Amino acid sequence: MSPFFSPNRKKQLFFDMNNTILDRRQCFDSAFLEVMNGFTARWDPDEGVTANEALQSYKAEWSRHRKAPIRSPISPDELRHICLTKALQAMPIQVSTAFTRNFFERVEEREDNYVALFPGVEDTLDILSKHYQLAIISNGNRKRLQNNLEKMKLTTWFTPDRLFASEKDGPRKPHPAIFEQAIRAMGTMPGHSVMIGNSWKNDVVGAAQTGMDAVWIHPGNVKKISERRIGKQKVVIIRSFKQLIYTFS
Repeated sequence: MSPFFSPNRKKQLFFDMNNTILDRRQCFDSAFLEVMNGFTARWDPDEGVTANEALQSYKAEWSRHRKAPIRSPISPDELRHICLTKALQAMPIQVSTAFTRNFFERVEEREDNYVALFPGVEDTLDILSKHYQLAIISNGNRKRLQNNLEKMKLTTWFTPDRLFASEKDGPRKPHPAIFEQAIRAMGTMPGHSVMIGNSWKNDVVGAAQTGMDAVWIHPGNVKKISERRIGKQKVVIIRSFKQLIYTFS
């Protein structure tokens, strides 16, 4: 199989972090259950709901709001409070906004205990780094991302000067500005760069609007590897991180 990109034309590869390199699919659930168990362990087993029932109720309520035909203009923090209140309504506790904030601060602290790399990440990065400069563009918190890189021993490939994260009030993917900032900082051009991520809207469309080609990691893709176009930009669709080896020569 011929590669879609080569070092003759591309110089920099930009990666999304969460659910592209780091597998965070089970992190929230596991952290939620750990924090929830801290409360339910102190109550009578027949009183209220179990930690898992609370989690499922929370996720169902969150999904219901997010899938509504017309979304209400509430912030993520407000939605978390609404969903947690619903999930814990049968429990002997008052779910105030302060309680919700404290609860999810604990969840966030524990999420990183459950983070893992997708299969083949280290070997793939090692191969790619011999031909390309590697960097991160993420909507996550910079300090947390840096901690994740250190914990997962990924700083060999991603040094702090190659980590580009959205700030609280700064541009977030898919806004072109965050891609443009990263490209300028790396001293390159959009045509020499490829964005790799799991989000069609944030990673692929955002990069294409900036003039970058992209790779979409989509496990549900029918073919192992396929190609599409967004305007003039090439989009390669793969099923797993390991397939990047066959995407780039």
